[in-house]
Amino acid sequence: MQLGSLDVAIVVAYIVLIFGIALSANIFMKKHFLLKRKEGMKPIESHYLAGRSITFWEATLSIIATEFSALAFLTIPTYVYFENLSYLRFIIGACLSRALISIYFLPKVYGKGLTIFEALARGIHGYETIKREGVLGKKTFAFFYVLTKLVGVSIKLLGGALLISEFFDISLFLAIVFISLMTYLYIMLGGLKAVVRTDMLQAGIFVLGGLTAHYVLGKMSTHTWGELFHFGFINGKFSLFAGTDVMTFVYGILAGIAYDAATHGVDQDLTQKLFGARDMETAQKALSSSPGRSLIVNLIFLSLGVILWAYYTKHGQALPAPEKIFSSLIENYFPSPIKGLMVASILAACMSTLDSSINAMSAVFWNDLMSVDKSKMFRVYINLDNFIITIAIVVSAYLFSLIPGAIKFGMYFAYISTAPLLAFFLCRMMLAKYIKINYSPGLIFLSILTCFLGMGLNHFRFGFNPQLTILWGIITTIVFMWIYSKISDYFNTVKEN
Repeated sequence: MQLGSLDVAIVVAYIVLIFGIALSANIFMKKHFLLKRKEGMKPIESHYLAGRSITFWEATLSIIATEFSALAFLTIPTYVYFENLSYLRFIIGACLSRALISIYFLPKVYGKGLTIFEALARGIHGYETIKREGVLGKKTFAFFYVLTKLVGVSIKLLGGALLISEFFDISLFLAIVFISLMTYLYIMLGGLKAVVRTDMLQAGIFVLGGLTAHYVLGKMSTHTWGELFHFGFINGKFSLFAGTDVMTFVYGILAGIAYDAATHGVDQDLTQKLFGARDMETAQKALSSSPGRSLIVNLIFLSLGVILWAYYTKHGQALPAPEKIFSSLIENYFPSPIKGLMVASILAACMSTLDSSINAMSAVFWNDLMSVDKSKMFRVYINLDNFIITIAIVVSAYLFSLIPGAIKFGMYFAYISTAPLLAFFLCRMMLAKYIKINYSPGLIFLSILTCFLGMGLNHFRFGFNPQLTILWGIITTIVFMWIYSKISDYFNTVKEN
């Protein structure tokens, strides 16, 4: 695709703005650290928790930006094109989930460590000193997280890089390197503060891109936007149900609750931003208010899928490959400089997901996996672990690009990989009164296997609704942990007698 000079100028302006915001975050954090150092703030808290200076709007908009990868930017309209607005069932579930997370999850973990794994090690009592077994348990879960997160973020990067390589007519590997390098540099410039502030801009850009796409499709068509909208409406594209199966919609709500509780309640990507909020009340308000704003953003792209369907149907236009339903219109029909705005929107959606993952994995790598004394060479270690993580993501994304069907598999794996952490969190932090378990590597390993076993049995053996896969994995783990706890209590009682 040929980009005009105005298109390129918009993309360049976006990148310049990103680095300008990261630089301002760097300046802010230097001043903030000088003020808070007397109160005992450490450099690690300044970099990875933004010195607990994250405001309500920074947290809220950053949460929304992280949710929307470049794949979501294009796959949500494609889903609606072939189905309807039944995708909203997951979003309704997410809205319910975040209310529960803000009320019940956050008070259990806020202020108990740099990462969710450290908070789990401290347990519901918030122990000051973590025993050796807890340290090993923390490493075990952190290692599992880094591996699974590497798969998920690499696939999301690959989806965005495929579009960027096509739009700029460059190799896929070069597109992967370009996106990753730009993201790595502004993270290193301003840490978590740079991540949340750039996410605010990126959220605004891809929302503007979605709204602009609505406008352009209306102008491109021989029919008005209102006529396209009405055509979709009378043909059932705005239906909330897949066919007439109401239970499928209910299952979707349950799936949305389970998945969102994992991604927004215990995934380091998002919990790190909540941990960095000024106080717990700010974190709770940001999380509980994000569903309404996230719903608005989702509706922009869901309704875009309806307009796309009406456009192709009304004009009898040949349908491209499913994954190119939207991007082919951008490439072939969107005028300059709107085309440049859409490219910047896709780049923003890709980078807003990537920056959170790199920063979260770096925090986990630093805090939970490395055992050496890092205080004397703080900046060197931060540069090193961020660089290693970025290189690992680049290599993984490129290797996945060589495997047919890798994106579909990787997205499904990323979907289910969050379940074991949520299941263990529920047992250790929410059900501690009924399930008494320690934080040992062996038990963590067993819980992960049990969760995957439950999900596998649902998917391959019992054939329950596939939307409930995560939920069945969580239930299986909780039952297993309860049985383990009762057996452990019995043998301990015998020994005491």
